Amino acid sequence: MRSVGKFYDDNNFPRGFNRSGVFTVSEAQILENYGRTMRGLAEGSLIPETTSEQEFLAEISGSKEIQTNYAKCWFKYLNKTTNKVRSYTLCVSQRRQSANDFDDDDVETDIDILTE
Repeated sequence: MRSVGKFYDDNNFPRGFNRSGVFTVSEAQILENYGRTMRGLAEGSLIPETTSEQEFLAEISGSKEIQTNYAKCWFKYLNKTTNKVRSYTLCVSQRRQSANDFDDDDVETDIDILTE
């Protein structure tokens, strides 16, 4: 597969593919070196020139089983960038009683002291 320049995705991976914790070192290198070519082939803006590029197109189109590292890496990249799952945390907190809060029992005791 040919390289048409370095591929970066600062929106999804601002620290780079290597430091994202999502990709292995080899996957990060594939994306960085061939990501622009893979994106161009997938979008149709590049025409496949080599057999590896033709295989890549066949794999991502579904006409051939995914076997190459290029297609595996490209699908992993697409999965991480397009299928964003938002997770929410439910946090239950209890209200603390301050020193100024009185229980009902305390109010009755105070009233008894004042009436005596």
